[in-house]
Amino acid sequence: MPYWQIVTRSFKISWRHKYLWLLAFFAGEGSGGFSLNGPSGPPGTGGNGNVPDVAAINQQVTRWLAENLGLIVAASAAIILIAVAFFVLAAVCEGAVVRAAAEHDAERPFGLGSAWRTGRTTMGAIIRFRLLIVALALPVFVVFIALAIGFVAAIAGDNKPVIGVLVLFGILFLLAAIVYGVVLSFLDRLGGRAVVLEQLGATAALGRGYQLLTKRLGRVLLVWLLSIAVGIALGICFAIVGTILVAPAAVIAFAAYASGSPAWWLAVVLAALILLPILLVIQAFLAAQSSTYWTIAFRRLEVDQPRAYAFPPPQVPQPPPPPQGLAAG
Repeated sequence: MPYWQIVTRSFKISWRHKYLWLLAFFAGEGSGGFSLNGPSGPPGTGGNGNVPDVAAINQQVTRWLAENLGLIVAASAAIILIAVAFFVLAAVCEGAVVRAAAEHDAERPFGLGSAWRTGRTTMGAIIRFRLLIVALALPVFVVFIALAIGFVAAIAGDNKPVIGVLVLFGILFLLAAIVYGVVLSFLDRLGGRAVVLEQLGATAALGRGYQLLTKRLGRVLLVWLLSIAVGIALGICFAIVGTILVAPAAVIAFAAYASGSPAWWLAVVLAALILLPILLVIQAFLAAQSSTYWTIAFRRLEVDQPRAYAFPPPQVPQPPPPPQGLAAG
C-alpha cells in the first residue's frame, strides 16, 4: 500500500479542485471552538468582595424567565431548526466531497454540480449512518455523567472509600473510552465512505467499516498514524504563519492601548476582519485534504482487489448487431 503517495495525492487533488474546500468545510471535516473569560473575585464573592444575595439573584432570574418566556421558546426553536439545517447540509456535503475525491483520484471528470447531485442522493443514508454513530457514542456520555454525579455525591457526603473506588473506576473508564472513541472514529470514516462509494445502507456500511478495520487493522493504523504526523507538521507550519500574520496587529493594538488611544479596539476589529477569512480558508483546505486523504486510503485498503469503490465510468453503447442476412453473407 503506497502510504506516502496517499499523502501527496490528497494534497494535489485538494489544491487542484478548490471546490472541495467548501464541501469539506460544511461537511464537518474541520472543527474549531472558542472560550469566554472574564474577571472574577474569590469563589463565592463578586468582583468587589461582597457576598452576593442568592435569594435576590434567583428572584431576578425567575422574573426575567417569566417575562421573556416567549422569546426563549422562539430562540430555542430557531437554534434547533438551524442545527437541523446544518446537520442536513453536512450530510449532503459529506457525500459530495467523498464522491468527488474518489472520482478525481480515478482521474475522471467531475465538478461541483455532479458532486452536489451525489450528495443529495446519499443524504438520507448519511443521516441515518451519522445518527447510528451518535447512538453508539451515547452510552459513553451516559456513563460519564453517572460517574460525575456519583463523584460529586461522594464528595458531598465525605465518603472516602466510595471516592477512591470511583476515581479508580473513572481512570479505567477513561482509558476504555479513549480506545472506544478511536475505534468509533475509524468506523465513522470507513463506514461513511462505504455509504457513498459502495452505495450501502447505514447498518451495512457500519458492518463494512468494521470488516475493513478488523481485516486490514495494520493498514488502517498506519494510515491513521501517518495522518497524525502530517497533521502535527501542518499544525506547526500554520501556527508559525498565523503568528507572523497576527504579530503586527497585536503590536499595533498594544502600542495604541499603552499610549491611551481608544483606537486600539479598531486595530483589533480590522485585524479580525482581515485574518478571520484567511484562517477559515486555511481550515477549509485542511478539511478537504483530510477528507480526500481518507477517501484515497479507503480505495487502497484492499490492494489485492480491484478498486471498485468509485462508481465505474459510463458504459459505451455498443453498436447494434448486423442483420442476420448480412452476417451470414
